[in-house]
Amino acid sequence: MQQNRRNFLKSTAALTGSALFVADQNAIAPQAVAQTVRSTGPVDVFINQYTVSTFYAREGINLMENLDQCFAELKEAGLAGFEAMANQPGDVDTYFEALKKHGLQLRSIYTSPNLHDAATAEAEIKRVIAIAERAKPVGTKVIVANSAAKAGKSDAELTLQNRSLDMLGAELRKLGMKLAMHYHTTELEFAAREFHSFMCDTSPENVWLCFDVHWSYRASGNSAVSAYSHAKLYADRIAELHLRQSQGDTWTETFVAKADIDYDKTLAILRENKGFGDCLVVLEQAPENGTPKTLKPLDLFKQSTGTVRKMYS
Repeated sequence: MQQNRRNFLKSTAALTGSALFVADQNAIAPQAVAQTVRSTGPVDVFINQYTVSTFYAREGINLMENLDQCFAELKEAGLAGFEAMANQPGDVDTYFEALKKHGLQLRSIYTSPNLHDAATAEAEIKRVIAIAERAKPVGTKVIVANSAAKAGKSDAELTLQNRSLDMLGAELRKLGMKLAMHYHTTELEFAAREFHSFMCDTSPENVWLCFDVHWSYRASGNSAVSAYSHAKLYADRIAELHLRQSQGDTWTETFVAKADIDYDKTLAILRENKGFGDCLVVLEQAPENGTPKTLKPLDLFKQSTGTVRKMYS
């Protein structure tokens, strides 16, 4: 349960490929896509594929083999949509029919490009753009990128990565999309040099942040102070929020506003520095070793979604 999404993305590639079908590119009409986060009014809550897959997996259910059933429950839980993982353009087709059937949106896609290596950077930029072009007709607005992991990337590698991110972000901006950088522990090692470099050494109009509040906490030695600092530093660059909570440093079964991290305080910091505009809100509450198992997926999704909505009210 503790595998990160880089490995999860690789492990699901074969499944998505085998499930691939040719989808109607107008399956989810862009004009039907609602606003995301507003300063007033109810918030649209989305959910990440990693979260959905891991909670169903602990029930012995394979998401990719049961999309219709699982997406029906996401809709019943009050969720607005689903953040899919994609390695190749065709991967996103897998979800179109089920999303359309249940009235769910595909506002964001998660992928993991290798942009620090000169041998792969150009091809990786093209790959991500191709994914974005495939998803544009159905209203996708954010491409979440978690760069290929390598501990201690050199200055030369970081420079190349940041140049590549600027190029990719500029191309996505032409498509009406935002490139939002995600991160795990590796990016926050060595005084968080990779994390800060992709925020400080890229153009704000091209490269945004997917603020994963709990990874800012955990990768900083379980420090809520660090998470709040990241919120203060980069509030005006956040295109997407990933929401997860822990109690005693172990992920909780459902999302709660106050435990190891005070999310009311986090949102107050973000509002003070940015005021929110079109930031996507994505649940990423997932199970790990030690997480309680008391609820079925539908019930825990309902509870988590309700908590987020109350938090934003």
